[in-house]
Amino acid sequence: MPNRDPNIVERDNTNPDPDNPGNGDSATINVRSPGYFIARTAGTCAHCGSRTRLIGLLLPPSHETLSFAADDADAPEADFWDQVPYSAFLFYVGCVPDEVRRRLEGFSNSYRPAASSAVHGTYWANHCEHCGALQEDHDLFCEPEGAFHPVDAASAIAIELTHVSERFEAAAGGYACEPQYLEYTMRA
Repeated sequence: MPNRDPNIVERDNTNPDPDNPGNGDSATINVRSPGYFIARTAGTCAHCGSRTRLIGLLLPPSHETLSFAADDADAPEADFWDQVPYSAFLFYVGCVPDEVRRRLEGFSNSYRPAASSAVHGTYWANHCEHCGALQEDHDLFCEPEGAFHPVDAASAIAIELTHVSERFEAAAGGYACEPQYLEYTMRA
């Protein structure tokens, strides 16, 4: 389950098969929402030093995360969906529906499934437009001054959000709740 505490970032292995960089396993869906945002910005490739376009996924407040019942076989509770009152960036995304995949591919052919030793599996990731190097989600979403982790209003302005009014679900291993300076991002 993604963490709903804005001060904690979680990571999970959403697709453990590094030899099959496909679209992950739909049985691992753990976030859903009636709509979502595609976030766009640019960053510097750590491999070649070129500026490259980057995209990310942002869920609006009132999205839902899957909470798992106790592992005790005698527990009467079932898994359930929690509504979250905050926005959240998703990363280490292991699976998205075909409609979302097609839309993401329309925004960037450099955002695609890739095997990564950092997560010992496969996830949807940005790649440099120039050299093709994987742009690790940890660097983009978790590190201060990362492309999707602005440290001030001036850097947040570089992020453009496009709202998509269609159902969204995904298997997300990373979840950054209530990103700072979100109000300064540009809305397309």
